[in-house]
Amino acid sequence: MTQVIPPRCDTCACDDADWCHLQETTKLLLLATAQIELSLTDGDHNVTGLGQLFTQMAGHLTEVNRHLHGTADTPAAILAHSDSLMQAIDSGVMAFQFYDRISQRLNHVITALSLMEAMLGDEQRRHSQAAWTNLQGEIQAHYSLDCERQMFAALLEGVPIHEALNAYRETHLHQTKQDVELF
Repeated sequence: MTQVIPPRCDTCACDDADWCHLQETTKLLLLATAQIELSLTDGDHNVTGLGQLFTQMAGHLTEVNRHLHGTADTPAAILAHSDSLMQAIDSGVMAFQFYDRISQRLNHVITALSLMEAMLGDEQRRHSQAAWTNLQGEIQAHYSLDCERQMFAALLEGVPIHEALNAYRETHLHQTKQDVELF
């Protein structure tokens, strides 16, 4: 039985000269990038409007609370409802902060996919170990969250993705309100 040696990745194993696995991979990377960008565009439009609404509501409620708490004869039940509403608005603002973090991560994915698409499109670079190392460094440089850098390093060290995700969940999933910031 003869052993079949797979073709080099810059040659195509198909009779059709217009088809190549690298071109097909690039198309799929571009499709994934476009879908993520469209999702972010749709989400950003809706979240921006909601964020502005929550900001306006928080401002108005702060003024109402200032008046209610400054008036001696305000019933305790009204003060309690007003304070509960302020806590609900604070929770909403925190949800926007988490969306901002998700948006930032997805933008990092877009950047990484775009850089990889450019790498695959350049025959000389795609066969260069130094170019791949540089690509990894460039992708890592775009990360602003420590947890992203840790996961990136773990995956490059060969940690299986399910283990890296579990480590992230154990370490970062239970953040408090003070740990979340807008970027």
